[in-house]
Amino acid sequence: MTEPTTTPARSALLSTLHALADEVDGARKWSQTSRALAPARVATVFGSARTERDEPAYQMARELGAALAARRWTTVTGGGPGIMQAVRDGSGSTLSRAVRIEIPGEVPDTVLDEDRSLTVGTFALRKLLLTHDIDALFVFPGGVGTFDELFEVLVHHDTDRLDRFPVVLVQPEGTGLWQAFVQFVQAHLVDAGLASPTVVKELVVAESVEAALAAVGANSPAPVPQPGPATAPDATADLGTERRTA
Repeated sequence: MTEPTTTPARSALLSTLHALADEVDGARKWSQTSRALAPARVATVFGSARTERDEPAYQMARELGAALAARRWTTVTGGGPGIMQAVRDGSGSTLSRAVRIEIPGEVPDTVLDEDRSLTVGTFALRKLLLTHDIDALFVFPGGVGTFDELFEVLVHHDTDRLDRFPVVLVQPEGTGLWQAFVQFVQAHLVDAGLASPTVVKELVVAESVEAALAAVGANSPAPVPQPGPATAPDATADLGTERRTA
């Protein structure tokens, strides 16, 4: 009997590991630079790259980006089109950050400069940079990639592998995706004993920008900061540092 070969699988794994190793140093430097440019609070926004500009979710994401910018929050996205572009439209380039990955057919309308944007080769590193050292997560309707990103955060929270932050599921009023999602998780995972009740309890569904802001305690715009003495970035800042506090 011939033993099955695993060479292709090993080669693919090694290629991915080499890609990650090659990118880590660049990701660390970008993280330090980006953090030094950012105000105290940072929010990541997930959502579909396929959302069109005339769709309600796009308009809502743009309004959320603008509202967070008015409160001096930096927003971080995956750097693609759709919801990601909408958030950048609202928050502006100064308070936007992006961690991109090249996907055929998914080209954003605008690309941030290299201090505010990083292109990586693996989804693993992209998710690491999008979900660590942040103060809140907003998730708009999306496809398989969006759900993958959301579930990874829920797993990390449930296993205490990631500092907890509010997870807000944002959708236009009446669309119902996130209510259906929460009901599914409750009925088929939590009630069946397959998931911890805390997985559902930490989720907040928001059908307006105001409700999304309230869920993270960002109700009022921040005062305009006054000029002050410049401070040098912390040379010890790294990918594994504790998330910032206000």
